[in-house]
Amino acid sequence: MGMKINSLILSNRLLSQARSRTRTQSGSLGSIMNGSSNSGKSAMLDAIKNKNSKDGFSKADAKSKENYTAMKKAAESLKERTKKLLGWQEKEWSSMTEEELTEYKEEAASQVAGLIGEYNTLIKSMTDESGQVNNIYLKQLTGYFKNAKGALGELGITQKEDGTLSLDKEKFMAADADKIQKALCSAGSFVDDVNKKADNIIANAETNLAVLNKSQYAGSYTYNQYGSDIFDILTSGSKYNDKS
Repeated sequence: MGMKINSLILSNRLLSQARSRTRTQSGSLGSIMNGSSNSGKSAMLDAIKNKNSKDGFSKADAKSKENYTAMKKAAESLKERTKKLLGWQEKEWSSMTEEELTEYKEEAASQVAGLIGEYNTLIKSMTDESGQVNNIYLKQLTGYFKNAKGALGELGITQKEDGTLSLDKEKFMAADADKIQKALCSAGSFVDDVNKKADNIIANAETNLAVLNKSQYAGSYTYNQYGSDIFDILTSGSKYNDKS
């Protein structure tokens, strides 16, 4: 478990470094992060102090906060919808009346429409934000769809060129209930894959929001009062500590 957490923190550090590189427009990021360049630190802090918005955020930071907030909310809602769909895998299809099946399909279509909306929010916000971690998650999400493309297509769920999904409700309602159950409500399905990935997306969004809030309210993006960055605090590291 510790290895997974450290891996996520390391990935987010790379994202943090990319943002710092953009702000300072400096080629000496390595020196800045190693604490060996006082002029580099000063350049970073000056860039932070010279933010051009009233709330202490640069326009880029404000947009990042918007993107990660959208990711977090969408992933949390997506988690709830996928959990509900996966809970339907034990339904007794054979004993249902036509009326019950129609009611089930209507509810399933509603959940899928909501799921698609939230999935599309993730795709758009991750694409807009970019960065190593987001690009990895984008690739994984689109890969989940690719793996289930045939079964989802039979339900009227298709993928557009930008990676977002769409639903043909008429085709969905005409599909057999067992196909809906197999494609959306079973272990190893597209929904199951997305459900599991949602936790990582939420954790990533929360980490980035914490970094952005540190930038806004503490006045320092990377360094604390002793020179250590936020990720070293989380891992109790001292590699970047100026006192060492």
